[in-house]
Amino acid sequence: MAHIFIYNPRGYYLCKIGYFDIRQKIDWPNKKKTGKAEIFIYHGKHKLEGPFKTKDAAKIRAEEMMSEGVKYNKFGK
Repeated sequence: MAHIFIYNPRGYYLCKIGYFDIRQKIDWPNKKKTGKAEIFIYHGKHKLEGPFKTKDAAKIRAEEMMSEGVKYNKFGK
């Protein structure tokens, strides 16, 4: 049975800190450009912070946000 790849526009799941998800979006290299990876912090399907260069920097910021009690507010726009 073949592996079915499902494209996720939010990126690949790396880890979870409390109720935040750390996700990595990879821009694959080709002949015209070099590749890069950006790491974001999500609460559910909503992007809260990013891009970060490393997973460790995103983890530290997510822990800071947890201590501050940051959550996505749909009606706070």
